[in-house]
Amino acid sequence: MAIVKKAKAEAEKSANLNIEVSRVKDFSDEKGTCIAFDMKVNEVTIYGCYYREGVKDGKDYSMVAFPSRKASDGKYYKHAYVKLSDADIDNISKQIEALL
Repeated sequence: MAIVKKAKAEAEKSANLNIEVSRVKDFSDEKGTCIAFDMKVNEVTIYGCYYREGVKDGKDYSMVAFPSRKASDGKYYKHAYVKLSDADIDNISKQIEALL
């Protein structure tokens, strides 16, 4: 029972995101789409995000990469993150297209 309630709560949280894309810069090339952008999520601004599209293993994908830094152990760690649904990523994609 607790698992179902937790999943429902997670879905409700992501449905309440107010996402506004601001500054956009296109770095796309023949390998795929790569667009840097800043966004405001529920009045919190996140700088240095990337929207990427491409084909991997014969399947199309689109994703949002959050800003990260390389640590002394050689791994990259995100210093800002918001769980985004597929609908949120589509919304971001449409806002980026409008700004380009």
